[in-house]
This record gives sequence, C-alpha cells and structure tokens, in this order.
Amino acid sequence: MPFDVRGNWQIVQTSGHIVDMNVPDENPDGTFDYGATAHEKLSGNGTLSDARASDSEAVFLISWSNGARGRYSGHFDFQGRLTGVCHDETHPSSVASWYAKRGNGDLFGPM
Repeated sequence: MPFDVRGNWQIVQTSGHIVDMNVPDENPDGTFDYGATAHEKLSGNGTLSDARASDSEAVFLISWSNGARGRYSGHFDFQGRLTGVCHDETHPSSVASWYAKRGNGDLFGPM
C-alpha cells in the first residue's frame, strides 16, 4: 500500500529552495501526477510528471516555468518521514538533499 501524499506539503532543500506542493489526488497504484502542482519563488510554477509513491519511496519530476526540470527521489522511514535527493536534469551538477514537511507534522501515512 503506497504512502498517502495527497494534500499540501513542502519540500525544504539544502540549496535554500522551498517548494510548495499541492497533490489533489493519488491513485491506488500510487501515481499522483494528475493535477499536482508545485511553486517555488525563484523557479516559478511547476507541473509534476512521472510521479509515484510506494510503501517505501516517492519519485517525481517537476517541470518549472523557468525551464529547469527537477528530478526528486525520496524514501519514507519507518515512521513516515520523507527525505531524499534531487537534481536539475537541465543542469545535472545542481544537486540538493531535501525533506518534506506537512502542516500536520512531517509524517505521511498509508493510503
């Protein structure tokens, strides 16, 4: 059973970027790109694609309005915290670690 990533949450990157995520829906197979959006003050608005959550990880691509393409890969720990790494596919040397946080705490639960 995939972790539930629906709702509003943030990605806090070691690069200083903070991404506001909005995931309105998640399918039973864990895909969540339909209608999902992202916003970051320097990168602009983003759309998600190739997005899937499982019982152990979440992976997705954010295509930003400034032309950057952020590939995110994260893992859920046993309590439901999501942490990972990301890189810009248009500038592969641009790499950052990140963690996700939600308004109700940092934990994601099963769907």
